[in-house]
Amino acid sequence: MARKTTDQMIADEERKAEQAKARMAELKAKQRAELRRKDTHRKVVSGAILMAHIKIDPQFRRAVQAAFNKAVTSPKLRAVLADLLDERAFQEAQRTAEEEAAAECIGEATPQSVPPEPPSRPHRPGAAPARPNGPSQA
Repeated sequence: MARKTTDQMIADEERKAEQAKARMAELKAKQRAELRRKDTHRKVVSGAILMAHIKIDPQFRRAVQAAFNKAVTSPKLRAVLADLLDERAFQEAQRTAEEEAAAECIGEATPQSVPPEPPSRPHRPGAAPARPNGPSQA
């Protein structure tokens, strides 16, 4: 086998360095995506805790409403958070939610709240097809 020239060895090392840079960029992108997922999950859990506490503590609810009213200035966001910005809107949203829950409990549920039928099991390659309601032939 012929020996590599110095130019060939330099080219090989440059190629390896480029591959290492690309791999490092992939790993850093993966790390950033993981951090974003964790941050989003933390925000969802924090929001759920906040929403639960708002429902049970009127003093806390008023403090949150005051903070949100100062911080939320966008009309689009104010529309999304209307029941958290105004006590009357909150009470109305609670009443509506309670009425919907009561309707579901007594059987007046909408068709959308009925759970779908479970999917049928897919056929596994190499396995005998399922025989509905028939004796198995082994």
